Amino acid sequence: MHLSIGEPFTSPAWGGNFVVFSSSSGEAIPEDLVKDYITKACRYAKHFAVFLVPERMIIMGYHSMCLISPQGKVLGAQKAAFKNLSQRSGKRSNQLDLIQTPYGGVFLCVDVDIYHPEIPRLVQAMGADFIICSQHIQEGDYNTAMVTSGVWGASQGNPMYAVGVSNEFNCVCAPRRLTQNDDGFIVTPKLKMPVTAILAPEQLKRLNQRDFLPRKFYAIHREDLVKG
Repeated sequence: MHLSIGEPFTSPAWGGNFVVFSSSSGEAIPEDLVKDYITKACRYAKHFAVFLVPERMIIMGYHSMCLISPQGKVLGAQKAAFKNLSQRSGKRSNQLDLIQTPYGGVFLCVDVDIYHPEIPRLVQAMGADFIICSQHIQEGDYNTAMVTSGVWGASQGNPMYAVGVSNEFNCVCAPRRLTQNDDGFIVTPKLKMPVTAILAPEQLKRLNQRDFLPRKFYAIHREDLVKG
């Protein structure tokens, strides 16, 4: 996967085949504009022959994300499981959906859902290789803990790549052993775009699943895990 993170509807970085939009406002597309926005996003994906994760949008009252194929078709969508308390609107969903692509399983993580570690854990168990999170951060609220407890933490606690976009930072994370500086970052948090990265899901299979289990759990079940 050749990832390209950029401003909405700008051309992908050279060689990019999986595009994620990141806007300076970070605001979700209002529900009354979603239909036209999706149509435009589908045309973009088809024109550039890329997979596309556009901006968050409000659909039927839910803050949502979607993935569009290179053929310009919506492959799947995900509604927020938790409500961003800084936003007045938004319903909660209890459905988690994994989207299969030629690169592996993709989970779209809506806004503050990334701060609930049970969600990355569940979707990784479902077969996710990539978790892509789009967030809105209120002015003055940003701090580095939002990265470490969010997308970075998701990739350190689970064998998968984590991509984070927001109005305050964009970054690409991976299990520490797969990163050049052994720090869990393929691309460190920054606002300058485009952001590019090559993500190889086959490398995830080289990691030992036991390395991601809680120490107490591993200590209790060590013999069974070693046999397995």
